[in-house]
Order: sequence, then structure tokens, then C-alpha cells
Amino acid sequence: MNNSKLKIQNSKLIILAVFAFCILNCNNQTKLNQKEMITKNITYIPEGVCSKQFDISVVNDTIRSIKITKGCAGNTQGVSRLAEGMQIDSAIAKLEGIICGDKTTSCPDQLAKALKSMK
Repeated sequence: MNNSKLKIQNSKLIILAVFAFCILNCNNQTKLNQKEMITKNITYIPEGVCSKQFDISVVNDTIRSIKITKGCAGNTQGVSRLAEGMQIDSAIAKLEGIICGDKTTSCPDQLAKALKSMK
């Protein structure tokens, strides 16, 4: 074989090797990502507050969404939006123990209880 044919053949082998390497690594990365994505969803019925239901979605201990049914619309939407994206433990630390008026609990306190139940 002459030099130019060897160079072309070597180039083809290198391209195939790189391609195979990329495919193997992409498959491994996809498998890792699938194992790492742990989603938990719950419906929690709070006690002693105006809100009637919390629908919570958590992915890998990060709060993804909170939907609160009934209650003070502005406050529950605000609490939900602030908590979304937080780690469960951080949200619990900030929300736990908050009271509403003369009640011994609140929607944020009940949300902390709901999040604790997801751990």
C-alpha cells in the first residue's frame, strides 16, 4: 500500500474509534442521568389551616412544584414560588414553626410537615 492509502485508512479508523467512544460515553451518561433523577409526588391534606390540599413534586430533594388548593391566594402562591427550586431541608428550616394569627400552625408550617413526610 502506498502512503496516501495508509493515511486514509488510519483516518477512517480514528474516526470510527472516536465515534464509538462518543456513543459509549453518551449511553453511560444517559444511564447515570436516569438513575439520578428520582421524582417524588405527594398530595398532602393540611390540618388547622384554610388551605385544603398541597400537591408537591420533588426531584432529587429539590422542590420542583407546589400547588396549594384554597387558602389565601396571594400568600400560598408566594410561598409556593419561593419554595420551588429549594432543597427540602432548606425549605423546612425556613417554614417550620410559622404560625397564622391565633392558630398553632400555618400554611407554611403545614408545608414543612408535608415536605418532612417526603424525606
